[in-house]
Amino acid sequence: MATYRVINPEGDVVETRDIESAEDAHAWFVDQRADNAELGWRMEARHEDGTWHFFDDTEGAAQ
Repeated sequence: MATYRVINPEGDVVETRDIESAEDAHAWFVDQRADNAELGWRMEARHEDGTWHFFDDTEGAAQ
């Protein structure tokens, strides 16, 4: 189990939760982002050393 948190575009932590799998964490992230119209939402996972690492929701887009 890992700890994840959702951060809004203003940089505020919206919610933190322990979740079993990355797939479940992604589904939770999508549910927390309201209407998906606002850019800048992100999700972070807590590493074993206590630091947070983020990834963004690109919806499969490649640069």
